[in-house]
Amino acid sequence: MPLPDQCVDTVVVTFTLCTIPNVIAALDQMRRVLRPDGRLLFCEHGAAPDADVRRWQDRLDGLWGKFAGGCHLNREMAPLIASAGFRFDDLQSRYLPKTPRFAGYNTWGCARVG
Repeated sequence: MPLPDQCVDTVVVTFTLCTIPNVIAALDQMRRVLRPDGRLLFCEHGAAPDADVRRWQDRLDGLWGKFAGGCHLNREMAPLIASAGFRFDDLQSRYLPKTPRFAGYNTWGCARVG
């Protein structure tokens, strides 16, 4: 990311972390450009907590990615964000209504450099 270190107040990422090939590197860059009091606002779909749904996500992931621009159904968003050095101020998740369960488990919230 062609920005200086600690120059951004807020990074917003929506329905993107599922697709970025090197998601950890992308999150590292987001953390790098955020000021110490900066926020990462996110809304992403990903791995479901229910074993039956998760099995379908794992089965469909490769095929889904070919038709959905590289999107992964089974990335665990909260652990990915936390592993990049963020701590959560707010973290929520649920299945979105009227969305197929295999693609409808969403996680959203606010995180800060931790």
